Order: sequence, then C-alpha cells, then structure tokens
Amino acid sequence: MLYHDHNLSFIQDKIKDISIALFKSEINSELQLPNNIIQTLKVEDDGHIWFFTSCTGNHAQSIEKSFYAYLDFYKKGTDCRIQLSGKASIIEDNDGEFLTISNYSKSTASRLVLVKMKIMQAEYFENRNSTNHSWKEKLKGAFQHFFFSESHRVYDFN
Repeated sequence: MLYHDHNLSFIQDKIKDISIALFKSEINSELQLPNNIIQTLKVEDDGHIWFFTSCTGNHAQSIEKSFYAYLDFYKKGTDCRIQLSGKASIIEDNDGEFLTISNYSKSTASRLVLVKMKIMQAEYFENRNSTNHSWKEKLKGAFQHFFFSESHRVYDFN
C-alpha cells in the first residue's frame, strides 16, 4: 500500500504544480458537457480532483450525474505531461465553498457545474532532454516530447 500512496502523492504533486488541464467527458446521452480547459480547485489525498466546467444553459439538470472523464495536464515550459482517467460526478456546491476558492464570479455560477473525479489511471510523460539551445533543437525536442517521450509511466489506482 505504501507504493500506491507514493505513486498517488507523486501524481498529486504534479497536478498541483500544473493546475490546468483539458477536460473531456464520456457521457452516453444527447446532452454533453463540452470539452474545455479547467483549473484544479482541490486534490484530495484519496485521489479525488475537484474542478468547475462549463455547462451551457439549464442543461446541468438533464446531464447524467455520474460518468467517465479524462483530464490532460500540461503546462508550457515544463518537461512533463499527465493524462488522467476516472469516474466523475456532478456535485452540488450548495454552500458556495468551491466557488469561493475559484476564480469565477457569482454571476457565472449558473453556467458552471462542479465535478469531482476519482483518479483510476494516470499516465505520466517526461522529456528528460530539456536543455536544447537553438530553435531547431527546441522544436525537435517539442515533437519528441509528444511523440517519443523518454519517460512514460502508467499508474493504476483501481
């Protein structure tokens, strides 16, 4: 169990460091949550991530409350990328706790839904050769980072 906790702590630290991700939901209904950029609000020790995502109109009431989701964390200028997948749920922020710690105003709250996602699998990519000097080398390094990553680890938290 210690190995599991160490891996989860490693992923949590990277998520907190990067904070921004591309969100994609996998919902089996006509109404979908849009793919968009999210900012992590909270990362819990049990592997849950909390964030807001947009939901146009009053569709939030009609969308499935539990679904599978993906988060892709990447920050320009860093040498790592994290792809997460797991079970997500739409949660009511009745007391406004999460809206308070977010960058969103109360006027935008009606267009947002709070999502809590349990990390089931994480993939970590790291480009260890990040000391390129010329623009050609930087471009080459960027392509290698996305297609031929030198370090790739998969963590399973089921």
